Amino acid sequence: PPIVAKRLRFYPVSKQLRTICMRVEVYGCLFSDGIVSYSMPQGRTDINSFGDDTYDGKYLPSKNMLINGLGQLSDGITGSEEISIIDGRQPWIGWSNETSTYIRIKFQFDTIRQINRVKIHTNNLFSKEILIFKTAIISFSNDNDEKNYSNKIIYQHNRDDIFEIARPVLIELNNHIGKFVRLDLYFDSKWLLISEITFDSQIYNPKNENKNEIKEKNLRKSLTIENDLYKYNRKLHQTTISMNLQTKIPSIITIELSLAFLIGALIAIGILLIVSLVWIIRRKKKLQFQKLTEKPGSNSSCYTYPTLPIREFYDLNAPITNTIDEREYAASDINFYSTFSPPNNLYSPRLIRPSVINSNAYPTIKPISYCCVQEQQYTTLCQQSSILLSLTQDILPIEGLCGNSLMIKMNVVEENQQISINEINDDQLIFIKKIGNGLFGSIHLAEIHGIYLNNKIEKQHVIVKTLNDNVGDDKKTLFWKEIELLSTLHNSNICSLLGTLSSQRTVAIFEYYSLDLYQYLRQQIIPLDNCSASSFLLSLACQIASAMKYLSSFQIIHRDLAARNCLISSINHQLRLTDIAMAKSEYSNDYARIGHLQSRIAIRWAALESLLLNQFSLKSDVWSFGVTLYELFTYARQRPYHTLTNEQLIQQFAALSQPQLLSTSLVTKDLCLPQPELCSKEIYDMMCECWQQDAQRRPSFADIHTFLLGRASGSTLLISPGL
Repeated sequence: PPIVAKRLRFYPVSKQLRTICMRVEVYGCLFSDGIVSYSMPQGRTDINSFGDDTYDGKYLPSKNMLINGLGQLSDGITGSEEISIIDGRQPWIGWSNETSTYIRIKFQFDTIRQINRVKIHTNNLFSKEILIFKTAIISFSNDNDEKNYSNKIIYQHNRDDIFEIARPVLIELNNHIGKFVRLDLYFDSKWLLISEITFDSQIYNPKNENKNEIKEKNLRKSLTIENDLYKYNRKLHQTTISMNLQTKIPSIITIELSLAFLIGALIAIGILLIVSLVWIIRRKKKLQFQKLTEKPGSNSSCYTYPTLPIREFYDLNAPITNTIDEREYAASDINFYSTFSPPNNLYSPRLIRPSVINSNAYPTIKPISYCCVQEQQYTTLCQQSSILLSLTQDILPIEGLCGNSLMIKMNVVEENQQISINEINDDQLIFIKKIGNGLFGSIHLAEIHGIYLNNKIEKQHVIVKTLNDNVGDDKKTLFWKEIELLSTLHNSNICSLLGTLSSQRTVAIFEYYSLDLYQYLRQQIIPLDNCSASSFLLSLACQIASAMKYLSSFQIIHRDLAARNCLISSINHQLRLTDIAMAKSEYSNDYARIGHLQSRIAIRWAALESLLLNQFSLKSDVWSFGVTLYELFTYARQRPYHTLTNEQLIQQFAALSQPQLLSTSLVTKDLCLPQPELCSKEIYDMMCECWQQDAQRRPSFADIHTFLLGRASGSTLLISPGL
């Protein structure tokens, strides 16, 4: 830790008698904070080492007090959201409310100072009963006598139950004067954690204050004189004008009336022209995208999924276990293509009702609650809660058994459908490396030998999803249902299921290309010929739209559409949609954990209703498709919303989604990413349609695919011009 001192002495010690030559270099800066010492109760050293380990003053064990020293609160090091020990040191000092309702910290300065503000860096990990202080009372004194502490400032802090972010709390002290500052912090929860306290102050100089008072008096006096002169001149001027007006009033009135009528007519004509121009532009835009915009009440309506019991988060009385297979896991985290049928009373009359799930299909799953089905705007889904309150809900997990992202199927597979799945011998498969882990399985890169491809027997790289050996039978059953459903999907732009191992029914083998679209775009040099480059990028966009059109025809929601989840062949530029990016460590920064369940979600690709209201639909995939197009036309050189942090982006989306703003056109404009250089106006307008705040106004994938095919006519899927 840093050392605050006036003098330092380095004393060399040697076990043997010798002449010691020593060179010492000291690096530091002038300590201008003015704090000589602080005194306070010692933190809880018995729990997570929350004590002040670097305090250089005295410790009184009988009172558990630290007095006349400096330590972690003034070392310039602030803690992060994590409360674990980092590099052998705990950056947080913590107290619990078991012995007192508040914590008192006294600061002593080198001399009497004029104190402007104080900044307290504190933690807000409310999921572990850690909150920012509820009230702060700051008092000042010149002699540290308890009776002389006065000029109290009371600061009330509003509780934040949404973001678990460590933050500084800034309190204005209104230039109070004192040599001693007493800070009383009152608990708002069981724990209070602080890592740094700094003051903005300067040495108090009474002479400067007297000079300032004299300047203010002189300034007020000069202003009074100037004001009197101004009033006298104005009165004299008004008298002169009134004499002249007696002869000119009739002509002035006539001229003013004429000017008023002329100005009014010009304003009316201008307003009429502006209204006409706006109507023409809106009409033209509506006609241009008439086929792309669906009417409310179509069968692609949005719904939310059931929240299921998760023992490891909610059952506080359950015994702690280290074995993964003993934990209950939500069904939405298990399925790659999972099925869901809402209760009977939640269907809108405009929606097509899917077939009912067999009661024996999922014996271990018991839905607790369902949300409303969307008809018009997602803001009317759950009228009992506002958008800001919905931020406190848990985001539906999209991470699956093996670490991949999950797709959701809105309708159920017919039970009498005959399904055939290829079986591959164990000796044909050679594992190369592990790509990622999930809670109940893992994903591997492997090589398969002796398969029949391109009219000959070849070897091929594949992706292998495997379940852990110790998982329960219910997980194996759901995994096999997933494989059965995947075997029915066949599209040239989707990584298809090649089969399972003949010896194990919990191993699934999928097609694989070694390069994904994000990596491919980053490797390319942006060509100077915008026309040819745009044509090639459009051909890639058509392939992504084709894959999503195919999935939407089966009512399947991808939920993690992005360039990183599109594999591309370096030979013929064939694209195939997959779901394994979430398992790759290189893309971990694209996902953030939100809510009490710490569910992973791609914030910068997620639709507004998915992020704020926990809703996924075919229309939320359309939003992600628009962001993927932005990646495509920028050659993945910039992350979406790269100027904002994840927290700032969520706050901006929440602010733009306030009910009083939902009817304004500025909201949709603010949600749009900027137009890329290589992107034409027509394509960018289509992208903005994908980012409509009202999900029902976004185009369908069938219309998007048709629109892109029309714009990409003449381009080829096989040759990349100039790349």
